[in-house]
Amino acid sequence: MESIRRAMVWSRRDLYPIRRGKNVFSLASKSILKKQRKMSKEEKKLRRKRFMLVFECAVLFFLLPPSLYFWRERLAFKIVPLVLGLALLVYLFLRRDVNFDRRTMWFMHQPFFQLKNILYLFFPAALAITLLVQQFLPEFFLGFPRSRPGVWLLVMSLYPLLAAYPQEFIFRAFFFHRYGRIFPGRKSAIFFNALSFSLAHSVYFNWIAFSLTFLGGALFAYRYLKTGSLVPAAFEHGLWGDFLFTIGIGWYLYSGSIR
Repeated sequence: MESIRRAMVWSRRDLYPIRRGKNVFSLASKSILKKQRKMSKEEKKLRRKRFMLVFECAVLFFLLPPSLYFWRERLAFKIVPLVLGLALLVYLFLRRDVNFDRRTMWFMHQPFFQLKNILYLFFPAALAITLLVQQFLPEFFLGFPRSRPGVWLLVMSLYPLLAAYPQEFIFRAFFFHRYGRIFPGRKSAIFFNALSFSLAHSVYFNWIAFSLTFLGGALFAYRYLKTGSLVPAAFEHGLWGDFLFTIGIGWYLYSGSIR
């Protein structure tokens, strides 16, 4: 009898692995379902995060800038302090971001090579613009340095530092670091960055300002993405800004032109 009982026990035990085998398959399917649910949750989180970034970018760079038009008279001659204040806020925000590489703010790889590329484009384009201004806007041509040489020298020295660099810090370093991932490619990112930069000059509300800032925004965005540094983009921005104020059409980007 004892042997029969043992045989029955062992036979029952032999059946368990088969049952367990069935349970193994069911457990595996359950684990797969759990993983899929977990992945779907993560995908939802990523989609939600991307949507929030798109919404945030749209508000900060495409809705608020055009609204400045309605406060243009109050903002006249206050634009530089406003830009400096915004640049400070952006710096404090990026300072807390561990993923932001601060070397982009001051480091420039192969500076002479970058300078050569900037000047190769600047000289022929500047010559063409000079001829166009002299031909079609002769009353503005070299009007600033001729009428107020002292103020002109002050603007030439301060514009790259107090205007160009802070703008590049906001529209290039911050924009691409925080929102670059929401664009499908580099070309679309450059286009929308240039558009936002142009909209930010809505306070001047003239087609020359919109056109120049869109083209300039595209150029500076391209330079920043190509070099991975803020310095060449800010230098190129300052160079073009000084040039435009010198030949006369900087008037269209001047607070005195706001009406």
